[in-house]
Amino acid sequence: MQTIVIANPKGGSGKTTLATNVAGWLAGKRQRVAIDDRDPQQSATGWLARRPALFPPIALVEPGARRKDAKALDLQWCVVDSPAGLHGEALRDAVRAADMMLVPLTPSAYDMAATQRFFEQLAEIKAVRQGTLPIGVVAMRVDVRTHSATELDEFLQAYDMPVVAHLRQTQVYVACARDGASVFDLPRSRAEQDWEQWRVLTRWIARHSPVRG
Repeated sequence: MQTIVIANPKGGSGKTTLATNVAGWLAGKRQRVAIDDRDPQQSATGWLARRPALFPPIALVEPGARRKDAKALDLQWCVVDSPAGLHGEALRDAVRAADMMLVPLTPSAYDMAATQRFFEQLAEIKAVRQGTLPIGVVAMRVDVRTHSATELDEFLQAYDMPVVAHLRQTQVYVACARDGASVFDLPRSRAEQDWEQWRVLTRWIARHSPVRG
């Protein structure tokens, strides 16, 4: 089983949006995938409860039975929606459990300031320092043509953190959150632009752990 940890120390960074859509993409590829919702707000759990039965299935790893559930479900992938404020031993545990990590980040001064310390803590962990854990940053709610997007890219260069995708701000994600859907469950006419933005990210995931049908 491959584990993708979605982590950022600040609430409102887009962790659940990223986690649910990564899981939706994997499910659409006929992968056996579950979400491990560790955020106290349980937004991903609510999203799964709203998910229509006709969409590709995504399981939920129940709190308190994570190892048992993962084994019983015979998972190929687990997507972890981490709580905000992840640091210290909890962060080290998350790194140990991860096969790869995605860090959602919005182009705001507040988010970048909060993430700066997070990156510094990550750099202190051996697997990160030695480069054995793939980490990618996903720029959320951003327009690549704006000055704020440029500032975000410049900020990340100081930490040698690759931006693996830029995802736009759109009501498509709002509707998906409401309906238990991912952008990959939508018709091309509604989500083609978003599929194109996700293509770089899905290739990054597949490069680090091939998605086999």
